[in-house]
Amino acid sequence: MSMQLVRHKHRGEMLVGKLSVLVAKLKATKGARIFKRGYEKAAALLSKGENVFTWAPSLREWLKDESYVSWFGMVGLRINGCF
Repeated sequence: MSMQLVRHKHRGEMLVGKLSVLVAKLKATKGARIFKRGYEKAAALLSKGENVFTWAPSLREWLKDESYVSWFGMVGLRINGCF
């Protein structure tokens, strides 16, 4: 196989990889993106926000509720040191 053909094949694979990421982003629904953002915020809060749970103990249970996680992704909370 010639070197030019190998480079061409490698570029094609790179292009397919980049396009796959773009297509996945375009195919994601708005609701899925909101839920993902809420999930990421909830995970960060659960890992870093121990002081939050002392004054809001119910929050830990709320973060397990899908509806709350979706709301959290849409609106969220502003807590210093977490976000």
